[in-house]
Amino acid sequence: MRTVLALTLQRTGWQIVEAEDGLQALQLTAELQPHMILLDYNMPNMDGIEACYQLKNHPQLRHIPVIIYTGAYASDVRKLAQQAGADHFLTKPILPADLRQIVEKLYQERFAQS
Repeated sequence: MRTVLALTLQRTGWQIVEAEDGLQALQLTAELQPHMILLDYNMPNMDGIEACYQLKNHPQLRHIPVIIYTGAYASDVRKLAQQAGADHFLTKPILPADLRQIVEKLYQERFAQS
């Protein structure tokens, strides 16, 4: 799924950096300061909820929009994602048009406030 999401966004001009797990996602985010973060709920070493929580509680990273996606028990995970501070939540399967629309909306909201 990660590859499909990356290709969807690359085709619309986004530069993509992929992390293998939640810990690497935190490290890359601190290093690269991306415009947007997509986290799978199910990741090794640190799940998407914990990674989101850590990002949203980091003074230099909390402004970055976070989207969490999952195919598992959506209602339970949605609540956890909201509590962790996620900006949006998606359930698999994710339609490419929906993903592009959500990413663009969050991007515009972030930079409209800057």
